[in-house]
Amino acid sequence: MVIDKKIIKNIYKDDVPIYLYDLDAIKENIDNISNYMPSNFLLYYAIKANPNKHILKYIKSNKNISGFEVASSGELKKALHYYKNKNILFTGPGKTESELREAIIQGIKLINVESVIEAIRINKIAIEEGITGVDVLLRINLDYRIENAAENMGGMSTKFGIDECNLNTSIKSIQKLNRINIKGIHVFSASGILDYMDAILYANHVFKLSEYIEKKYFKIEYIDLGGGFGVDYTDGNQKFDTIKYFEEMNKLIKKYDYYDKKIVLELGCYLVANCGYYLSKIIDIKSSKGYKHIIISGGLNHIPTATLNGKHPFTIINMGEKKLYNKQIKVSDEIADIDGPLCTAEDKVLWSVYIKHANIGDVVVIKQAGAYCYSAAWLEFLSHPYPYEIIYSKKGGKYYV
Repeated sequence: MVIDKKIIKNIYKDDVPIYLYDLDAIKENIDNISNYMPSNFLLYYAIKANPNKHILKYIKSNKNISGFEVASSGELKKALHYYKNKNILFTGPGKTESELREAIIQGIKLINVESVIEAIRINKIAIEEGITGVDVLLRINLDYRIENAAENMGGMSTKFGIDECNLNTSIKSIQKLNRINIKGIHVFSASGILDYMDAILYANHVFKLSEYIEKKYFKIEYIDLGGGFGVDYTDGNQKFDTIKYFEEMNKLIKKYDYYDKKIVLELGCYLVANCGYYLSKIIDIKSSKGYKHIIISGGLNHIPTATLNGKHPFTIINMGEKKLYNKQIKVSDEIADIDGPLCTAEDKVLWSVYIKHANIGDVVVIKQAGAYCYSAAWLEFLSHPYPYEIIYSKKGGKYYV
C-alpha cells in the first residue's frame, strides 16, 4: 500500500493521528508461511501483537491459521469470540490462579507451564473443579542463545520457563501431579530473528533435546517453537526467508523422523507489523541550539515502538499547507529529531534521522506500525485523543474502527 496526499486528505480529520491497517498485507504474510510450511506445522496468531477486533476477525477467516495464542485472561476472552476452546493456546509467565482457572474451565487446547509452582497450581485447580486432566506444554529455557536476535528470552537468566539444567528434577516433580498431561515442550527463545539459519540451528538444538526427553521421560506430541521471525525496522528491507527456512526445516524433520510431531509457530509481529501505518501531522518545527526538532501530534502515547527501536522506516507527505509566517522554519536535507507532544524529554519518536523535506502541516507516515504499537502505547498519558484506527482492503475499501 502506498500512502499519498490523496489518501491522507480522504481519511485525516481533526488533526488526530491515525493507524491505518492494510488487510491485504496480512494475507500476503500468512501466505509466506502457509505456502511453504510442512504439513505437520500449525500456525497460530499471537494476539498480543495487535488485538484489533477487525484484524482478529480477518485472521480467523484464513483457513491456514490454526487458532490464537493468548497470554492473559483478557486475551482469552477476545480469542473465544472467534475460536472454540481447542483452537487456543495460553502462554506466558506469571499467570495468576484466576487466569489459570478460567483457562482450565474453558478447556483450552494447551497451557504452557513455566515452572513447577505453576504446574502445582494447575493440578490444584483441576482437582477443585473436578477436571481429570489438563493438557500442558513444558516451557524450557534452553542452554542455547540466538546471538543475532533483537530480543532474547532464553539462553540466559530469565523469567521464562524451566532451565534446561533443571529439567530432570522439574519433570520428575511435575509427573507426580496426576491431573497434568504433558503433551510436549514450548521453547520460544528469541524475537526479531532475520537470518533464517539462526532459527534453523536453534530448531536443531530443540529437536536434539526432544529426542532426549522422549527417551527418558514422555512422548512428545507438540513442539512449540514460539515465534521470532523478524521484521526489519530499518530501511534495509531485509526479510526473513521463509522459503529457505522451511526447506531446511523439512530436512530436520526427515533427519529426526519427526513427521508425527505437531510443530507450532505462534507468530504475531511477522504477520501484522508491515500491515500498519501511523499517520501524524507536523504541528511545529523548532531550531534549538543549532539542531532541529519536528514536533508531531502523537508520540509515546501513541507509538512507543518507534522510541524503543530508535529507528522506524518512515516517509513525510507534503500536504502543501500555507505558511503561517514568512520566517517559518522548515527542514531540508538535514538530520533532525521527530518528537511527540508530551511533557517529557523521553518523548522522542525518531531521532537523528535524515529528513529530505518537512514543513509544518505535512504528515509523517511511520511504517511497520501494525505490531506492538497502538495496544502498547501510553494512551492515557496527558489525555490526548486516542488515535483513530482505520481498516483497509482492496475488496472492502476502508472503514473506521
